[in-house]
Amino acid sequence: MSISTGGITRRGLIGAAGLGIPLALLEACAPAAPSAAPTSAAKPNATSAPGGVPLPSYVPFKAQTQPDLPGNANGLDPAYYNFPGQLTQTVAQPPGDGSDVSAIVVLTYAPPPGPEQNAAWQAVNKQLGVNLKLQMVPTADYAATVNTVLAGADLPDFIYNATTTQPLGVIPAITQFATTRCADLTPHLSGDAIKDYPNLANFSTYTWRSGVIAGKLYAVPSARAPVGTALAYRKDLFDQAGIQMDSAPKNADDFKRILQQLTKPDQNQWGIASGGTSTFGLNSGSAFLAVFGAPNNWKLDSSGKLIKDYETDEFKRAVGFARDLWSAGLYHPNTPTYGGNGNPDYAAGRFAVQVSVWGQYIQNWDLLASVNPNGKTYPMHPFAADGGTPVYLAGNGNFGITFIKQQPSADRVKMLLRVADFFAAPFGSQEWLLNYYGVKDIDYQFDNSGLPIQTDQGRAELTATWRYITSPPYALFDTVRSQEFATVTHAAEEAMLAVAQFDPTLGLQSASAFQLGIPAQTTFYAGVQDIVLGRRPLADLDQLVSDWRNAAGDKIRGEYMEALAASRS
Repeated sequence: MSISTGGITRRGLIGAAGLGIPLALLEACAPAAPSAAPTSAAKPNATSAPGGVPLPSYVPFKAQTQPDLPGNANGLDPAYYNFPGQLTQTVAQPPGDGSDVSAIVVLTYAPPPGPEQNAAWQAVNKQLGVNLKLQMVPTADYAATVNTVLAGADLPDFIYNATTTQPLGVIPAITQFATTRCADLTPHLSGDAIKDYPNLANFSTYTWRSGVIAGKLYAVPSARAPVGTALAYRKDLFDQAGIQMDSAPKNADDFKRILQQLTKPDQNQWGIASGGTSTFGLNSGSAFLAVFGAPNNWKLDSSGKLIKDYETDEFKRAVGFARDLWSAGLYHPNTPTYGGNGNPDYAAGRFAVQVSVWGQYIQNWDLLASVNPNGKTYPMHPFAADGGTPVYLAGNGNFGITFIKQQPSADRVKMLLRVADFFAAPFGSQEWLLNYYGVKDIDYQFDNSGLPIQTDQGRAELTATWRYITSPPYALFDTVRSQEFATVTHAAEEAMLAVAQFDPTLGLQSASAFQLGIPAQTTFYAGVQDIVLGRRPLADLDQLVSDWRNAAGDKIRGEYMEALAASRS
């Protein structure tokens, strides 16, 4: 059972009861950077966003039970060897004013009982001092439903912009929506103003960049580390094959050699696989692309022009390497058709290296143990194809962002931010335990080792998704080999963040990115897949890039260049 984004992983929360994990969640636990968002190196703890708005100050959570391995302002997650014995109270009195508070959020599992039959919901309402009214919409229906709601005159107080199905979210014309219908949160959150909301102040400044629209803070993110993707590997299969690897291969040739040693088709085992939606690990922001030094989506060249990763020699080398691995029979043969999730085959040992999102690695830690007590998944540290200095392509630091509709008074905006602050309570707090486990002796009980264990009632009640109003950063804890998990995972995050390339343009928008970018990307990657599978020559990549430019890329580039220029003026 892994503790993650303000709580156990979704598998740990209710998956143990026999419910599956939606693919969209697995892909979005730490979303890859959007294909249309320009990226270049930037410090994760920069204090201002494009447009010059001062980002909220970072004030770390001071827990009564300190983590064994601390986090930091750059977004490094704290890690715990054991579940905290003492929990900190972070909200001294109910933040609400007794009124109704409404929200539209994603529903990721079966609908919970309503508040009249839900002890956890009743306890949350009591602690908040409000009547929380949730419109919970299944992931598959969320985009259509939220846009139907936005077309009406009566908005809910909180509107969650989900990144569960595509990284740009589900709200088109987001600048117009934010600036005309949502509360400007800048006066309440910018700089030291955030200190009135101490749990929100525990979010890294990098995470807050995604809340910036048109040069102002309009949204509260659901916090994540700037860790997006990973190359995870089956440590037990490596050991069985006698492969000695410190934390990463030496270079691309060494990586291929390792995959060759692990590929045993007669034993139904291959070296590597990725979800079908990641196109052999070649999707923008992927740890596979990072091996070849590709940009994190975009980069600014020496003249100040944005260059897309597709347009670089590094991307072409990555495509060529993937083509070589496929022709050598090192990818699992189902790789082109996995629906984004090869977890069952990975857990069964049918391939040894998984190109995944970070949350997928975390969830697989205990999934493997449930299938095979000796099964182990580790994250590779960054490495470079040429053996030189590696890079890591950072994620965007959030799991969606939440807007507050325009309110009749500044006092009500502040009240709603206090409500959000309650849901941002971090691991190690009393409020976190209520938000993710419910009511003691009804929704959960402590076992002999001090771990909260949900009851059947708790598993039913805690599908209520108030956590998408906002959620706290990860805390790295797992009941399976807890110290090993904390040590290995924390060390990998440190290594990734030490060489991370960040996106300095979060907070800039492009209408064409939303309208044209995704279809153009889909067409582009269909051609890339044909190249990897040997159906087209590698030389065809140039034409695919040209087609992408004409369909969307140059328009997106122009809009972002204009936004960059405006942000500097």
